Amino acid sequence: MVNVPKSEQQDESKSTDVAEDEGLLFACRLDGTGGAILADWSDVETWSPESGPIWIHLDSSSNRVKTWVRNQSGLTPVTADAILSEETRPRVFQGKRGFIAILRGVNTNPDANPEDMVAMRFWCDGTRLITVRYQKLLTPRDVLEQLLEHHTGPVTVAQLFERLISRLTERMATIITGYDDVLDSVEEQVELGQTASLRGKLGDLRRQAVVLRRYMAPQREALGRLLHDPPEWLDERSLLNLREATDRLQRYIEDLDAARERAVVVKDEISNRLSESMNRNMYVISVVAAIFLPLGFLTGLLGINVGGMPGVESPMAFWITCVLMVLVLIAEVLIFRRLKWF
Repeated sequence: MVNVPKSEQQDESKSTDVAEDEGLLFACRLDGTGGAILADWSDVETWSPESGPIWIHLDSSSNRVKTWVRNQSGLTPVTADAILSEETRPRVFQGKRGFIAILRGVNTNPDANPEDMVAMRFWCDGTRLITVRYQKLLTPRDVLEQLLEHHTGPVTVAQLFERLISRLTERMATIITGYDDVLDSVEEQVELGQTASLRGKLGDLRRQAVVLRRYMAPQREALGRLLHDPPEWLDERSLLNLREATDRLQRYIEDLDAARERAVVVKDEISNRLSESMNRNMYVISVVAAIFLPLGFLTGLLGINVGGMPGVESPMAFWITCVLMVLVLIAEVLIFRRLKWF
């Protein structure tokens, strides 16, 4: 598994000082200058378009959130079901009253596998943005920090919508780079001849890359549809940034494909080295066996206990036999060299 840096493994609640309130992770009103003012449930429930742009970030596991989304948010039943659904694939579509996007980001929670991507659901009508999640994601807190602490956040809801999607994509870079680092390390170990357990590591990396690509490819297609038929409230600058995010996602997918191909090449190299080592050992064993086979035949022949064996009564017979065997050994070596067996 690719390790996630500790800086990426923060608990979402530690990113800012905003506390959760019955499923309302936070809500804020954009001030139009890059900052925002925090809001609570009463502000959310009494909000109207005249109140100004607002961002509402919700935890869909809360019963109050489910009740509000279905009965008080003004969303259609189909839209409410879409953003509250637990199992989703990346997609975008135009609803009756707003635009829905269901996208995924890498899982940077502690003790989690990054390839188990976490879904984030968006609903936006250009004035109000509702985001929903089941598992913790750092992306919303990143953007909230820009708004509350640095006052360098999005100015409009359209820019906020784009910034969140772009940040989801940017966070994938750490994981993709991690795969390249793992492959570099594996290739170095292969060059040094340290191939023990590397095949298992390559298998894990390929599996993770396949799982990541399974979500990233539909997400690329979803963003492509968004760019092809954008909502009318999405301004030109936001569209340009979304196009850059889509291109970046395409590069990540290509990097994943390249990593998978590199893993296959490295695995083949390990297999070839193991085969060469085995063949070399078998060759040495075969040559040694070929050399000692005639000698073994002679010693076996001279060791039979039957009458008529020559040299039984001669005290020099043993040494004569040893000299003959040495000559046979020398002859074998010369023959093998002529045959280029070694």
